Amino acid sequence: FLVLGVAATFVSIISIGAQTADFGALVALENQHPEEVVNAFPILFLVLVFHNVVPTVVRQLEGDRQKITTAIVSGTVLPLLMFLSWNAVIIGNVIGSPDIMATDFDPIALIENGQNGDVLGGLVSIFTELAIVTSLVGFVYGLVDAITDVAGIPSSGPVYEKWRPALYAGVFVPPLVFSMINPYVFMDALEYGGAFGVSTLFLVLPAIMIWKERYGDEQKPITVKPMVPGGKITLGSIWKAAGTLIVEQGAEKLG
Repeated sequence: FLVLGVAATFVSIISIGAQTADFGALVALENQHPEEVVNAFPILFLVLVFHNVVPTVVRQLEGDRQKITTAIVSGTVLPLLMFLSWNAVIIGNVIGSPDIMATDFDPIALIENGQNGDVLGGLVSIFTELAIVTSLVGFVYGLVDAITDVAGIPSSGPVYEKWRPALYAGVFVPPLVFSMINPYVFMDALEYGGAFGVSTLFLVLPAIMIWKERYGDEQKPITVKPMVPGGKITLGSIWKAAGTLIVEQGAEKLG
């Protein structure tokens, strides 16, 4: 139901918003700012990260390589296309605003306030709420799986049911308490989380683990072929991308 709601509202937003978006201004040279791309990486990493649900996908698809590849590729490409469409329509509808380059400019809030009509504003509000809920569901499943793995708790059965309330409390209570202490931390958390947390957890550490497994001193026979081609070049590129972002953002935060 939630996924259908997200899909329906998204299609409606794109269909209605495209009619009022100024795509010409969106691609005009004077509105291009490549110097800001690196600053957008933390958000890009956050919105496109899927690594935390990979163990769940592998287990549910019973280790089938072809199905896993299809699920991950399609589950990455489709959201990417949706993000590009969303950004084009949303920014295209507010690109004429004089404050668009301000650091505190919020195009979503501007549209929700009815700048481009109450219908589009209402749809954007509904979509953002549904998107947050569906994203939360995926993260909850991934975190519960991670906690059960670390704690050695089976993923089903009587033992799991016994620990289930504590597992979900461990997922929900810490962020709830933190948000109550500092209600305005969300944007800072996105920036710092993408620049340092996601870059380390989902770029640096997985690449190190793969390198050690494939090329470490105690090399073990690989039971399945690598799913991502490129070998050392791919792994090195991942380290370089993560390292560049961490150093650049760290230098910026330190002034």
